Amino acid sequence: MPFRILSLDGGGIRGVVAAKILSLIEKQIEQPLNEYFNLITGTSTGSILAAAIATGIKSEDIVKLYKQKSSIIFPYQSRFSLKRIRLLFKHGISAPKYSNQGLIKVLKEHFRNKGIAAVYPVPYPDSNPQSHIPTGSLLIIAYDTIERKPIIFKSWSSDKNYGNIPLWEACVSSASAPTYFPAHKLKKIIKGKVYKGSIDAIYLDENTSCANEIYTNALVTITSGYGSGQTRQIKKYIGRSRKAIIDKAWKEIPNKNSTYSIETIFSAIDGGVTANNPSACAVAEALRSGYALDDITVLSIGTGDRTRIIPFEKAHHWGLIQWAQPLIGVALDGSADVCEYVTSQIIQSRQLRLQFKLDRELTGKRLSDDIDDISEENINNLIEAAQTYLRKPKVERSLNEFLEKNK
Repeated sequence: MPFRILSLDGGGIRGVVAAKILSLIEKQIEQPLNEYFNLITGTSTGSILAAAIATGIKSEDIVKLYKQKSSIIFPYQSRFSLKRIRLLFKHGISAPKYSNQGLIKVLKEHFRNKGIAAVYPVPYPDSNPQSHIPTGSLLIIAYDTIERKPIIFKSWSSDKNYGNIPLWEACVSSASAPTYFPAHKLKKIIKGKVYKGSIDAIYLDENTSCANEIYTNALVTITSGYGSGQTRQIKKYIGRSRKAIIDKAWKEIPNKNSTYSIETIFSAIDGGVTANNPSACAVAEALRSGYALDDITVLSIGTGDRTRIIPFEKAHHWGLIQWAQPLIGVALDGSADVCEYVTSQIIQSRQLRLQFKLDRELTGKRLSDDIDDISEENINNLIEAAQTYLRKPKVERSLNEFLEKNK
């Protein structure tokens, strides 16, 4: 029995490409995608598409979402728009291009208050949820700028740090592309066992960071054991020894039988900086959950390969100002290509990658590689290119062979 993974890249408005491709595949398999695929993963715009599919929304309806709601997310094109003045007052001259309010509004309307754990209707089949990934499960990738680590949101295993996070918030976290949107502030709870305590400090276990000052000003609560119920503010955090110096002395000093929780935050940005193509992350989760490598198959769908070159003459001379905007695209493309290489080497012929170049070869029409080109012409051109690409004999044959393997 194959373990089927659907992986969806980031790419802003170009996510309409993946949505259109999936709408055509959905018709071909005559089955809802969240019943066909065991694990659905996405980054950035791919996280929105993945979350929608995992909740049973048809791909063609997501195409309509891109067409009808993109102007709320990207309300203007120029960084010199008068609509951006509020952002400049709030963030300064280096403000992101857009507020995230439009993105949040659209996602809240779409997903409402549904938590990530509610994306599939079936209960865990055994007593250990970690050992099984239910069909239609969801995996979303974001990145935390504080601890400098990926944030992995999983529908089948509530993480102790973020809990049953609302779907809209997981997607905002994953889609907050640097320079385009501000980082998203996400509540984080760290739980662990006390290593030892003193009258004015607590030594934490290995669940915590060894970076200096990372928990300074955060609240720490003793949740069980000796000293239970006490809450203090961390005045200073010494990372090497994991020592948290508190603002006032304990009434009862916690000991090694005590547990704690620290209330802090994630500073979440676009998961594309670490895995714009999240296929390798999904494969890793499947292997971690005990699925055999030979049973894993991957359908990986991109949002179009950029074709705008950066000539050596420019790259050789550019500095901070010139690289500021292009660097984001380079980083996202680079992470996607590396993940694609890793997945293809591990999964080999059991992976199908659907991706085409954003040039005029398919339709003779311009395909913008900007993540925020929401012009009607560009969206329609991207949709047409996706349809034309799937009709290419080689692509059609590869897709049919992939679907045959997954019966």
